[in-house]
Amino acid sequence: MTGGQITDALFGVLKAAAGFFIVLSVWLAIQAFARKKNGCARDRDMLDYMLHGCGNCLHGGKCEKSEERARSF
Repeated sequence: MTGGQITDALFGVLKAAAGFFIVLSVWLAIQAFARKKNGCARDRDMLDYMLHGCGNCLHGGKCEKSEERARSF
């Protein structure tokens, strides 16, 4: 390998790493925006809030909203 080929390979690896970090940063920004919009704490998983029922009402069991959804299907 010549010096030019090594440099080209190094730039290729740097471009791939930069692209990965850009995509990762955009995804983390989307997650932060969604957390802020939904009122989730920074250290909590956004999906934790969905465990408490279909409408995040903390009932967890049968409620008016789940019965209404069942009738509409």
